[in-house]
Amino acid sequence: MDSKSKSQAKAKDRISELPEAVLCHILSFLPTKYSFRTSILSTRWKNVWASVPNLDICDEATSDKTGFMAFVDRILFSPQSSNIRKFRLHCSSVDDFSRIDSWVCRAIQRNAVEVDLCVESDGEHIFELPKPLLISKTLEVLKLDSNYVINLPLSGSFPSLRFLHVTVDSPDSYAMGTLISYCPVLENLTVDGTLGNHVRSVTVSAAELKSLRIRLRSTTDVLHDAHNFSINAPKLEYLDIEEDILSNYKLENGKSLVKAHARVIDYSTIRGRDFLNRATALMSTISNVKYLSLSAMYLEDLCLPTFGNLSHLKLVANFCNYWEVPDLLERIPKLEYLALEYEVICIGGDSEYQRIPMESVPICLTSHLKSISIRGLKGEPNDLEMLKYLLRNGEVLEKMTIYAGGLLRTKEELNKEVCPFKRGSKTCKVEYI
Repeated sequence: MDSKSKSQAKAKDRISELPEAVLCHILSFLPTKYSFRTSILSTRWKNVWASVPNLDICDEATSDKTGFMAFVDRILFSPQSSNIRKFRLHCSSVDDFSRIDSWVCRAIQRNAVEVDLCVESDGEHIFELPKPLLISKTLEVLKLDSNYVINLPLSGSFPSLRFLHVTVDSPDSYAMGTLISYCPVLENLTVDGTLGNHVRSVTVSAAELKSLRIRLRSTTDVLHDAHNFSINAPKLEYLDIEEDILSNYKLENGKSLVKAHARVIDYSTIRGRDFLNRATALMSTISNVKYLSLSAMYLEDLCLPTFGNLSHLKLVANFCNYWEVPDLLERIPKLEYLALEYEVICIGGDSEYQRIPMESVPICLTSHLKSISIRGLKGEPNDLEMLKYLLRNGEVLEKMTIYAGGLLRTKEELNKEVCPFKRGSKTCKVEYI
């Protein structure tokens, strides 16, 4: 036997020799239609797909609806099939709701833990969530990516559901509030989608809720009254709000809140009194947090409260003046870490040089602030004035990081300007990235 024949004899299909559990884990990262195709590779692979714990089924770009439905039937009702960990079903062209109902029920029968469901309707007919899904004892994660009819039982709904992600268009306020209240162990809730110009009043009441994300967009350019969110979640630790038109927020039992992200930018009512009142009320609602990420414009117009516990602040500033920073820091006496990102910088009616008032120095600068990072600087006189102020008064400052993207001068030129600045901390290092 020549050397080439010996080499071929020694060659092995090492992937096929892997344990079936490893093969299933690898295939779980593929859409189901691809994992199913491995059945033709060899006898070894014939039924491996049936043990894959994740099913990812989507009819996108499917012209043969009959063939697609037969494929899904074979996958879900195969006698070799095992329990399901994740079940993702997105249907945009299949309009046989009874067939889709049977697929969801079968996934629940196979003890699905996570379900990601999107069934697009034609406007007249809306898919009704099957009862087995609503009362499943194994379901822990549910993602609904379209509008549904939900007829909740009087008791026993979602007994194990901990994560709920709802994406809806112009949701019914009562139905939304009822759905949330019928999840007794819900810990993580995301409400995503669009709101029309009809005012919605949504109640979020969940005794075990720890994380709440609200990401809503307006579908109209017409100004309308703000929507209303009433939140009763005594164990809430994280609140994330991002809207085109800021809603009214009322938070009850908010003492456990630790971290918040808020986008208080309302392009439809810039500097409008109603918007400012809503933004100010929201800031008061979250004033006890330790970690805050804030996207804001025109800080001078907001009646900001004192953030007595805040130690970490990320501020994404739009149309903000540099001299507003000291006023903001005055309200954060225990701040230790500050990240500033200037997206649009406002320096007054013209571009003339502005000096930051030096008379008052925030207590956090002299006693707590250890780290500052800044993005969006141009290297202009106003930038230098702010850097000079922070370095001069940062008595316990350990590090300042300046991100050079967008600079109108080189890092070396900026460093030459900054180096002579007097520093309140002898150990402070300035880093340019």
